Amino acid sequence: MVAGELFISEEMMTAPEHPLANQLEASVADPLQESLVKIREKQKRDRIPGIVKRLVPIDNSTTWEYWWCVPGRMILPEDLEVLQSDRPRVEAILSRMVWLWGGHCFGEQSMHSLANSEPIYDWQKVLDFAHQQNLTPEILDIDYLPAVVNRLYSQESNVVSSRATPEYVGVEPAHWHIEFFQLQPVEGGYELKEPKQLCSCQIWTSKPFLKHIATGEVKFPEKNLWLSRPLDLTIPPWSASEIAVY
Repeated sequence: MVAGELFISEEMMTAPEHPLANQLEASVADPLQESLVKIREKQKRDRIPGIVKRLVPIDNSTTWEYWWCVPGRMILPEDLEVLQSDRPRVEAILSRMVWLWGGHCFGEQSMHSLANSEPIYDWQKVLDFAHQQNLTPEILDIDYLPAVVNRLYSQESNVVSSRATPEYVGVEPAHWHIEFFQLQPVEGGYELKEPKQLCSCQIWTSKPFLKHIATGEVKFPEKNLWLSRPLDLTIPPWSASEIAVY
């Protein structure tokens, strides 16, 4: 038994089957070539789901499944039934992750600074935060971001030159980004409510840091944490222009 299975039982890792399972692989028009109206007409006609299974890593040996809303697709009534029935399992897993690592909550008015954010270890308090943002979290979007290590140059360095010497190493540890969305009804189903309100919980395995190559000095960034917007992935905030202010 691997570490992740000790943390989350094996039976919890599998998402329920979809009632339209035979249509999950059905072709849907490319959103870059067809309008959303055409895509949704085909969805309704052929009963093509608007959700797919994704895998979320817990460690290097363990993953768990959840149903993810595909951008641009409508959520069919059958999709919503699956999402609602699977919500307790998903939240049970997230509650264990928050209990272990702690979650950092960010909303529209938050400073988005990991350095100034106190972690929350109770999933219900994460949901309470969403409600305080006047948001009823109906849909969860979960992304895993693996650790990133970058060489960083001072502002004076010519980063184009092959002879430039990096000044820092920047480390963004592995973390999970959980975004909260709401639904609104449309003809034949539902869609994510627009505009999407910025509200998330980020579970970090540790804090991002900078290490000076020459001295070994470690710094924790005080600038605002780059926070992903809905349907985007978090990207490392490190850049040459930011080194001087850390």
